[in-house]
Amino acid sequence: MSSLALMRWLESAPSRYDAGMRAITLGRVDALHDAVASAAVPRASARVLEIGCGTGAVTKRMVARGARVTAIEQNPEMLEQARARVASGDVEWIECTASEIDSLPLEAFDAVVASLCMSEMSTDERAFVLDQARRRLRTDGCLVLADEVRPRTRARALLVITLRAPQAAVGWLVAGSLSRPLRDPGGEIRRAGFVITDRREWLAGSLAMIVARPRDPDRAEARAGVRA
Repeated sequence: MSSLALMRWLESAPSRYDAGMRAITLGRVDALHDAVASAAVPRASARVLEIGCGTGAVTKRMVARGARVTAIEQNPEMLEQARARVASGDVEWIECTASEIDSLPLEAFDAVVASLCMSEMSTDERAFVLDQARRRLRTDGCLVLADEVRPRTRARALLVITLRAPQAAVGWLVAGSLSRPLRDPGGEIRRAGFVITDRREWLAGSLAMIVARPRDPDRAEARAGVRA
């Protein structure tokens, strides 16, 4: 099944979501989740807004690091799974869409996390969510975006196509759709007013985590030293 089609099918049955995500990512999703939690919560008591918490895999890791999390999810069954998974800790659970984060307080969070959800949005939706995420961050806060992306070289793209050919074939037959990895996540993040400070990749560059901070008008982006 294509990754997008499979993700949507798994979201309709949250009990099998985690196992399915491991299949989609060929086992790399746990490393991705660990990296996201580490980047978002460098210290205990950090306040984090998590967009699209899913079944709470990243939420649980962030809480274990001492974070206070506001976790939003539009799928009520997924949210129920997340609540059960993270039975203790300082978590505020909100059932809403990503586009509704404009109702949350401004400059209230040390980090905003979006893991494996941006690729399901349209370009306009992502632009809105990224803009609103920046407005919710404190001056020294950070955005942590992790998702499926287009590999940056042709050789890697061909390798990923080969690795995921079975998923793509089943996805087309079952759902009539193919994956929609992010083409230029770095560009979208920059246009939303961020400076990229770190990028990590898995699975031949088809999974990426990008860390960014709100742009300081007095600081040149080149000083960040990261190209994404």
